Order: sequence, then structure tokens, then C-alpha cells
Amino acid sequence: MKKLATGLFAALLCITTTGCQPNSSEYFTDDTPTTLELSSNHLRIMQLTDLHMMFGIGAKDTKTLDLITALAKETDPDLIYITGDMSMTTIGPILFGQLYNHMESLDIPWTFVFGNHETMYNSYDKYLSQLADKEDDNLLFKVGPELDNGGRGNYIIEATYNDVPFYNIYGMDSKDQSNGVYEYDYFSEAQVDWYSTHAAQDAIDGVNNVAFMHIPLKQYEEYADYTLIDGQMGEDKVYSQGLDTGIFDAMVSNGVTKGVFCGHDHLSDFSFIKDGVMLAYGRCTGYNAYGTLTRGARIIDIDSNKNLTSHVIDASEVA
Repeated sequence: MKKLATGLFAALLCITTTGCQPNSSEYFTDDTPTTLELSSNHLRIMQLTDLHMMFGIGAKDTKTLDLITALAKETDPDLIYITGDMSMTTIGPILFGQLYNHMESLDIPWTFVFGNHETMYNSYDKYLSQLADKEDDNLLFKVGPELDNGGRGNYIIEATYNDVPFYNIYGMDSKDQSNGVYEYDYFSEAQVDWYSTHAAQDAIDGVNNVAFMHIPLKQYEEYADYTLIDGQMGEDKVYSQGLDTGIFDAMVSNGVTKGVFCGHDHLSDFSFIKDGVMLAYGRCTGYNAYGTLTRGARIIDIDSNKNLTSHVIDASEVA
């Protein structure tokens, strides 16, 4: 079953931190995509999810970072994508800075979206401030434009080969717990409009895309109606976004989004195809996270013909 912080625990932490206070951001950016230049006409993305770093110097956090290194060495990705819940602690921004240093040490392009736990005890801006004095040699994250109830981090990475668009990679912030109406938040209408506008242009340009987020779309709940490509359903249910505000319909309508990749539900790592779109969970990566699945990653491959496949790799398969 999904494990959430109790209301009392969260309330006490709000008293002792400023993370629960509203915070305006200086970090919004323009809407121009960042660029990932490929060395071949093939794109490999390694998806990590739910690192749940807690202490930084603890044995489990160290084991998580060591696993990331081993997975990267084994799979040689073009991009590492972390789909949220990088930390779950009052010192989350400090651990995010530590994670930044580790990811940069791999010398592989990487990026992330926020999960629901980062901002339980700290503001977005406290995390983003950790990047203020960084050189960002390999980090392709961008906060993106300010969207109504859009969180932080709605942005596009344009993967190119020989300076020609090859594939687009969308990141979207699924935000955190809702305010009591729904168990979890959901994409705002402004986020759906943002996606739809860009996906329509992708369709005109003939460029396909994939999308990464933390909390699964409502359509993941339909997994039992489809043949699973891989993985398992290990939770008691899909802990999806609170409302379907139309983004999946927009994906199907535009016809260019070929895969959606999320985290959040640590016991599930399945994938299936619905209306031409792969809906997939990553494999839980962090050793401080709940759940008994062997820690690992999901590998997403897009070949020279733009065909998308994916599979899970776990700690037993790497040195």
C-alpha cells in the first residue's frame, strides 16, 4: 500500500521549517528547449525514480548513488532522467546538491522532474537555489515558463542528430498532495494547453516525443484491460493524479507522443500500450524507498527508425 506522511507529522514539520509557506520564484525561464546533441541516430534514456535520499551519508543513500553509477556504466545512456522524489526530508535541498554533484561526476547528460515529496517540507525555490552557482555542465533541466498552477519544471529537451531534430523529450511537474479534495494533484489546464501547443508543433514538424512525470496519469488505472509488455502491478491500486484534465486525449489526438514514463508507485514497474502510447513505470531506484522490488532503472531506446522500446534493468544485472 502507498505510504504517505501523516497529517500530524507534516504539520509539525511546517512549524519547524519554512517549506510550507507560499513562495514566489525568480527561476522561471523562457520556453526555448534545451538541446541534447546525439552522437548517433539512436537515443537511449535511463529513467531513475524515487531515490528518496534521506541522510546523504547513510548507508542506503550511498548504496543508491553507487547503483546509479553502476547502472550508467552498464547501459551507457545518452540521457539520465530522474522522475521525482529525489529526497523526502527536511534537508532535501542539501541532499539535492549532493545528488547534483554525483550526477555531474558521471559526465552524462541528465535531468529531472520534481516528485510529490520534495516540496512536502521545502519550497521549490530552496531546491532550485542549489543550482544557482552551478555550471550545469551536464544538467539539461529548465524551470520553464510560469504556468497557472503549473509547478516548476515544464520544459522540453530537443534531441538532435547532426543538428537535425531527432526526438523531443517533455518534462512536466505533476506536483504534490492536493489540498484535501483529491489524494494527489494533477496537471492544470495551463499545463495541458502548454503541452498541446508544443505537441501540435511537433506534429507539424514530424517529430515524435516522450513525456516524463512523477505521478501517473489516470489512464494507468486501465492496465488490467491491456496486455502488459513487462513488469508487474504490485500496489493495491494505481495512485494516479487526482483528475484527468485531458492531457492523454491531447497526446492521442496529436499522435506524436509515443511514451509516458512515471514513478511514484514503488511496487509497480509495468508497461502497456494504450491508443498507441506506451504507459510505463520506472523501476524504483532508491534504497530508502519502501517496497521490495530489486532496485534498478528503466531503459528507453529509440532506434534510427524512431521506434520506441523499453525494458527494466535491476541491481542484479550490474557490477
